[in-house]
Amino acid sequence: MHHIVYSSQVVGELSEGLLREMLVQFRTKNRQADITGILLYCDGQVLQVLEGERAVIEQLYGQIERDWRHSGVVKLADGPVSWREFPEWSMAFAVASPATFASLAGYCNPDNPWQPRNEAGRLVRELIREFIQQAQLTV
Repeated sequence: MHHIVYSSQVVGELSEGLLREMLVQFRTKNRQADITGILLYCDGQVLQVLEGERAVIEQLYGQIERDWRHSGVVKLADGPVSWREFPEWSMAFAVASPATFASLAGYCNPDNPWQPRNEAGRLVRELIREFIQQAQLTV
């Protein structure tokens, strides 16, 4: 089992409604590829956790990097995990407040030499799980 956590900026205007429509397609593809995770969205910024088999996740991340709808894609964490943090969701979705988004995205800063990337990934996954519980998100 593997995970990748990344952040990016959406190119152009993207309404929450349109994003929710796109999620229907993403969820179908993710179920077929046995990918789970969550996508947090705030004012054009994305923070996403992808979980699944390494080759599958790396291929999807490569597609995201090349996708014209994303700019400034930054890999925040990449590594093996013992279990899926979001096993019940082919792609959970939540709109986060600017303060919450900043704290989650900033928590795993890839430029911080004191924070190993895999540790940052585990910690941000735990923070997102807490966010989900507090927001009482359901699929």
